Amino acid sequence: MKLKPSLIALTIGASISPLTYAADDTMIVTSAGVSGYLAESDSARLASGSASRLGLTDKQTPRHTETISAGTITAKGKRTLTEVVETAAGMSGTSAPTLSNSVSLRGFSGISWLLNGVEVPGSTIQIADPVHYENVDILYGTGSVLNGLSSAGGSVNLISRRATFGRQPFEVDYSWSSDNSHRAHLGAGGTLLDGVAAGRMDISASNIGTQVEKERSRPQRVSAQLLLTPTATTQVTFDIDRSLTDMRNPYFGTPVINGKVDRDLGHVNYNNLQDAHIRSQATSFQSTQSWYATPDLTFDNQFYYYKGFREWQNVERYYPSQKAGYVTRDSYGDIAHDDKLTGNRTMVTWDRPIAAFANRVTAGVDFSKREFQYYSNGFPGGEDVLLTRPASNDFRTGAGGKMRSPVRHITQNQYALLLEDNLNITDSVALLSQLRYTSMDVRWHYQQDNKTLERSYNFMSVGVGPSWAINDSWTAYTNYSMGKEPGSDIFFVSPQQTSLPLTDVQQYEAGVKGTFDRGEMKLAVYHLQKKNLFQRSATQAGVWNAVGKQTSRGIEFSATMKPLDSVALAGNVAYTHARFDDFKQGTQDLSGNQPRYIPAWTANLSGRYMPIDKLGLGAQLHYVGSSYNDDANTNKMGDYTTVDLNADYEVIKSVTVGTRVRNLTDRFYTWQRTYAGQEMIAPGRTYEAYVNMRF
Repeated sequence: MKLKPSLIALTIGASISPLTYAADDTMIVTSAGVSGYLAESDSARLASGSASRLGLTDKQTPRHTETISAGTITAKGKRTLTEVVETAAGMSGTSAPTLSNSVSLRGFSGISWLLNGVEVPGSTIQIADPVHYENVDILYGTGSVLNGLSSAGGSVNLISRRATFGRQPFEVDYSWSSDNSHRAHLGAGGTLLDGVAAGRMDISASNIGTQVEKERSRPQRVSAQLLLTPTATTQVTFDIDRSLTDMRNPYFGTPVINGKVDRDLGHVNYNNLQDAHIRSQATSFQSTQSWYATPDLTFDNQFYYYKGFREWQNVERYYPSQKAGYVTRDSYGDIAHDDKLTGNRTMVTWDRPIAAFANRVTAGVDFSKREFQYYSNGFPGGEDVLLTRPASNDFRTGAGGKMRSPVRHITQNQYALLLEDNLNITDSVALLSQLRYTSMDVRWHYQQDNKTLERSYNFMSVGVGPSWAINDSWTAYTNYSMGKEPGSDIFFVSPQQTSLPLTDVQQYEAGVKGTFDRGEMKLAVYHLQKKNLFQRSATQAGVWNAVGKQTSRGIEFSATMKPLDSVALAGNVAYTHARFDDFKQGTQDLSGNQPRYIPAWTANLSGRYMPIDKLGLGAQLHYVGSSYNDDANTNKMGDYTTVDLNADYEVIKSVTVGTRVRNLTDRFYTWQRTYAGQEMIAPGRTYEAYVNMRF
């Protein structure tokens, strides 16, 4: 079950007219023209605490942020969260089967995923169809000052579709694509009782295939929100979200043979077991109560609950056998994650000048408890199979009959004190200050060893950022932020690692944001560093040390423009220089190496042309530079560029049909996120036809 904390204003619904189209992730191109959109964008708040809990606009926020709207997600036909975020400046990633750490940003693999401002554990949420989101907000760099332990590279905040009292058209979306894939979505919302209650519900279901033999995914999802305004000064929202996913024979990659991946193996699935699968179910519920006590004083309370269960049976690793024409496949994993999070956050916001200076301050407290149960069979088994025609046996036989059992149970109790202040020093200069004190108690019960360990963590996260409104259109800013991140996933550390300190994260950032006559742009430069990386001891087996250091610095630029009323352009480019300053794994010195999955360059360019009012033509280019599939930098992944085309036509009012071609040139390339000796072959050219209806 799920709920979302939309607080103050419930803006216009997430529906778009059939011809509305997002040229990129920030500009909606409609007949109203770019100036009308920019006015709306400038007043829009970064929802649900994506970068601040003070309800600041993007221009008022001294951090690099990007917002991807529901209109963009629908118009571009985004099918997964990876597809939604991968074309943002500096993002790269792929939908690996486990979806763990599948996206990198600012030189670090793995980002934090939040639902309506609450960091959601596990990866079940990443599988859900993104059509259920109002916005997808990206915060670049550490988010510790908002969320406690947070990934260094960035955070993605998923904002649920909103109930409003305004008109929300009934939405019907259907698409058919290559490999006999289908997606369907129904959505509706609006007033239930005038001035008192409004609702919103979305339902989606898909049946998706790929070029890989036997691979198929069937996600289903229902989300709903109820908005109540019992008095003129109170507002209550209830959000519930339920998702189910059944993936059959998920593709884990193709073995690297003689230093390369054979294109002819692109359809071969070495995880072709008769019962290979990944299944998940997740329920989220959130409830937010807001009381506007006075025009200057607001009280907000958000209760949140999440429960997710995920299990998989697969054979995951493949590498050349000593027998010619054969591949060794092993790591028969029978795994399950059972995750539960319960918490409550209370905030008080006061909008009151200090002397002659406008000032807005918020303070609050957040309590949460997370329980995590991990099951595993230890990934046993292995066999040689034909390179081109691997045998298809059942899982139990390949795993030698060894099935999963309880491995560890972790309990994490946390409370945090939150404080933010935005002080307008002058009419054009403001200072945003953010503090978070986090106290966390973790208890690890290693069930197979019957060993219990406990550890308490207490730390302060700080963010300080001045901004200067150069004029009504342009703002410059700087920012310093610091926080904490586990040196490894705190729920998967070994008993020897529980005594190690948390990883320190520091970031310096400067940038400029602005709008011009027919567009807008953002530029950010940063220096980001992590200390206390976990390293295996070179002399003592099972012993780890927290002594490593990794640095990343780079520049991100994005812009949108509308040079003609019928033409819209958007693009971004990012350069990332990421290196291990000091890092050893056992006897292997990785200092100076480039971390895995981190391309130096990424770039995106998209365009939209409307030769007539009813017809739209679009094109998108996506470039990802080369990177490594291992920290030792022995396996280099090639760079790649893909081209997508699309066209849509409004057949009758409120009904649009269209078509898309993804990877037009049928570019062959591989992407990362599996084992070091194998790579995932990306999908080739695919076709899609769709219809969008709004009534």
